[in-house]
Amino acid sequence: MKDTHPMFEPERNVTPDTSVPLITLGDTRSSLVLVIDDDEAARLMTNITLEQAGFQVMEAADCASARARFAERKPDIVLLDVLLPDGDGFSLCRELLQDPRGRDLPIAMVTGLGDIESIHLAYESGATDFITKPVSWGSLPYRLQFILRAKKAFHDVSVSEGKTRALLAGIPDMIMRIDRDGQVIDMQVGSYTHEMDQWVSYDEISGEGHLPAPVYRILAPQIRRVFAGRGEQLVEFEWSPSNAVVRTWEARIMLREQQEIVMVIRDITQRKHQEAELRLWAKVFEGSNEAIMILDAQFRIVLVNKTYEKMMGFAAHEVLGVDAAQVGASQHPRGFFRNLIAVLNERGAWLGELSNQRKNGEVFPSWFSISRVLGGDGLIENYIAIFTDISERKKSRERLDFLAHHDSLTELPNRTLLNDRLEMAINTAKRREEKVGLLFIDLDRFKNINDSLGHAAGDQILRQTAKRLKNVIRNDDTVARLGGDEFVVLLPRVQDERSLAEVAIKVREELLKPYSVEEMPLHLSPSIGIAVYPDDGDSPSELIKNADAAMYLAKEKGRNNYQFYTPLLNSRTLDRLKLEYDLRMALELGQLELHYQPQVDAHNQRLYGAEALIRWRHPERGLIPPNDFIPLAEEIGLIIPIGNWVIAQAAHQLTLWEQAGVAPVVVSVNISALQFHQPGFLEEVQTIMLAAGAAPHSLELELTESMLMSDMDTSIQVLQRFRDLGYRIAIDDFGTGFSCLNYLRRLPVNILKIDQSFVRDMQSDEASLAIVSYIIRLAQSLGMDTIAEGVETEHELSLLLNEGCKLVQGYHFSKALPPAQFDAWLTQWSAA
Repeated sequence: MKDTHPMFEPERNVTPDTSVPLITLGDTRSSLVLVIDDDEAARLMTNITLEQAGFQVMEAADCASARARFAERKPDIVLLDVLLPDGDGFSLCRELLQDPRGRDLPIAMVTGLGDIESIHLAYESGATDFITKPVSWGSLPYRLQFILRAKKAFHDVSVSEGKTRALLAGIPDMIMRIDRDGQVIDMQVGSYTHEMDQWVSYDEISGEGHLPAPVYRILAPQIRRVFAGRGEQLVEFEWSPSNAVVRTWEARIMLREQQEIVMVIRDITQRKHQEAELRLWAKVFEGSNEAIMILDAQFRIVLVNKTYEKMMGFAAHEVLGVDAAQVGASQHPRGFFRNLIAVLNERGAWLGELSNQRKNGEVFPSWFSISRVLGGDGLIENYIAIFTDISERKKSRERLDFLAHHDSLTELPNRTLLNDRLEMAINTAKRREEKVGLLFIDLDRFKNINDSLGHAAGDQILRQTAKRLKNVIRNDDTVARLGGDEFVVLLPRVQDERSLAEVAIKVREELLKPYSVEEMPLHLSPSIGIAVYPDDGDSPSELIKNADAAMYLAKEKGRNNYQFYTPLLNSRTLDRLKLEYDLRMALELGQLELHYQPQVDAHNQRLYGAEALIRWRHPERGLIPPNDFIPLAEEIGLIIPIGNWVIAQAAHQLTLWEQAGVAPVVVSVNISALQFHQPGFLEEVQTIMLAAGAAPHSLELELTESMLMSDMDTSIQVLQRFRDLGYRIAIDDFGTGFSCLNYLRRLPVNILKIDQSFVRDMQSDEASLAIVSYIIRLAQSLGMDTIAEGVETEHELSLLLNEGCKLVQGYHFSKALPPAQFDAWLTQWSAA
């Protein structure tokens, strides 16, 4: 059976192979003609005729010169005489055609009229055509044109047929010509089609080929429709050419002529499988409970499913083309998505949690699975991102984690979490050499509530207790419920036992407040036990056990109180608390008083002023010096009202002295750091002074270096405002702290006070004397005065005078005295 048939016409106007000259009717006359003839007159006549017709002509008189001309330049056509001096034209024709440059070269043999044998030899040698003698010179150019045109046409047909064969061989189809009865007239099989012999059944007698009977039975109705003029038919059917698995085929049937059809058959089994897979994928894509995004290689969204639209709130057209990586990066720290993409491209997939944002702005956690898809060239074509909302899952997991470490009723930490935090607090305190406090709290007679009002009422009490305890502790502290009505408060950083007692007092006061249960007020009291690390134990279990024991001690002492586990600690803390309570009452009961220590001009022995020193006249403990209660006042927040009272008393005394005609004096008042740095301090002092009618220049504010150094720029601004109003400023204990001379020169200060430790040691210690001398000269250079504290001997006074100190105070002159005694001393001193 033939591979081709005239029904497959070659392509038209196909560009020929560039190795073959392209010759058309419009350019054949410019073609190069090689004329080979030993007759010089014939060559001349041929040359003239062809050149007049527009051809180019090369001449050769014999075989040797013809070979030379052919080597110099390849002609488009050759006119070759049969007889030549050094050989015959037939041999030369074969020689030229065998040369690679002469392949397909048109050669016209010039023979005698009626020389049939020469014509026969010419064709056997491969000549394209022949021209008889005598030559018709008028028609010769046209004859050559026809030969060249035929050559071109033959070349075009050859190229077209080659392309057609390649095209047909490359398609996965069988093309068959069939008559009405299913007889196969011709068949073209593509290179991807196998089992072609199975498609034709041969008759043993006639040898004719027909379509296989099962196939013809299937296709017969469509074949009849085509012959009936109903147009092209397309049918899919299943059939197995052999015993293999049944495959699916597609047949396209077209009418070719009255008694013949063309049928194109293609195996579409794989396509049907792919279509089925695509339909399945589409169902999975749209029916998935997870949101799916298809992204291109640049992470732009190209497709989303319905679940995505529902979960995110965006319609598909709103997100197509959006850069998903850029949107995702806005929800995460810088560099996170860069690392994600690097891992994805390195491993081909990424799993993890990402934050997502809906159209309404809600941010929610998502679990993502992202995969890359590579093309046939190994480059990334797409990314597939599948994600789901894990908000509820995370809440459930967090709730389970929470319940594993918390009490379900009060949501306080349970015993397990308390032990973890207590162990961590102990380890930290061990490194820092600090203390850890533990309060064990039990509600007195709580069992009576459960027995009389029921467990529901008891649960309300417990929840209210948990809330109250959380309200009175610091953020770093922990409140836990161990079970029943037992609660524990953990204080991981404790300065001293007094602070623990303060917390116990706050807890007790808070729990003594009435509880509300079903609109009925109930009153309960707590018993509190206190244990301290490391004094009462160095492990969580030991501390809890000892705090529990201290709690039972509180119950034995009548309930509604707190007890330390260590008896000595218990006594000492109670004493400190009693002192604190008494100090709070001291202001109200008028137990505070001011004593005044004279300050004298060292050169003329005249009174310069007095330093106001506070005393606490306790009804039981007697006169308490400031060093024993001022630190406590600072701790409990009483230093500011006490400081204001001191200024008010000093201003009042200044007014009394002025009214009594005492020479103008300056009263020096010590100012605490808390008082100085409180907002509105200057305004408060002004108000006090105006109320007392005292002049600003009669009040001197004593401040330490350390309190100024905490915020020197602000301190300078505040002090300058005081100076502008006329107040005097003194730096107390100068030289004992960190002295910054750069700031000192900017401070608006009147006096530097030399600490009494330098004064006491300057007789025996040259360094102390050198420091005193330096402070005096420094003050002089800055335009300030100096006052030496603690002057007790005449020799000390003499040394200070020699060094140039201006003012002095100390027991050499007088101790601090109450106002009446100060007045008596002043009278006696003035007289002396």
